[in-house]
Amino acid sequence: MNGSLKRAVRPLFGVVSAVFFTCFPMYIWGADEWSLLNETQGKDQIVTVLSGPGGRTASVISAAALGRSDIAAIGSSLNTVWAIPGLKGTDASARLDSDGFRLVAYPTSFIAGGRDLMPFLPSGLSFYFRTSLFYDISLKVNDFIPKVTGAYVSPEGLIRHVSAAILIPEMYLYDQSLMERIERLENALMAALKKAGPTSGVSSEIVRAVANICNENPGITPEAALKELKTRKFKTSIKEVRAVYFVLFGGL
Repeated sequence: MNGSLKRAVRPLFGVVSAVFFTCFPMYIWGADEWSLLNETQGKDQIVTVLSGPGGRTASVISAAALGRSDIAAIGSSLNTVWAIPGLKGTDASARLDSDGFRLVAYPTSFIAGGRDLMPFLPSGLSFYFRTSLFYDISLKVNDFIPKVTGAYVSPEGLIRHVSAAILIPEMYLYDQSLMERIERLENALMAALKKAGPTSGVSSEIVRAVANICNENPGITPEAALKELKTRKFKTSIKEVRAVYFVLFGGL
């Protein structure tokens, strides 16, 4: 990284930190508890070990020495991740780049909904920060390697999508062809609907509408989603809405 880019990274993380603090106020408590434990200068990079609350540590790879705003932004992200209910662990790693940073948390235990998620997470929990926090998690489910991605809005949303990928991993595989993914979605919808009785299928417009409503209102129930669909002049039924929930979220 050249000198001008190094200088550009520093103000960038000042802005990143300010945006992060605005977007995630409930998780920033304790961010100032993260501090530099040691720093090792390599040929082309610096490896910094940060120490945080609860005996947690994080190894951070960067091109230049970390500033206070860098440490605050990374610490806030780590606090957000380790605050996920049922998630336990102390170790993490991060890598800074010109746009933000990526981090991986290595849990020792992750129990959600009474289920042990650790067997499905051989590579830990991966996140990245680009003005806000996103998750990018690869799982191992039998012979499938589904990937769960999205903006981190709440721990419930992340857990719901991870659980859905475990239940229906085929829905979270990234195809070369978009049409293959759409076809798999339609097949899964048909299978879900057949369990409830004869049907002619769910239109793609309804699928997209339900997904949009759930993105706008995380945690909305199928019944409330149906009311919102009718408000938006969509003609459907609770059976179809529940089928879309089952496929998209792995349950109701």
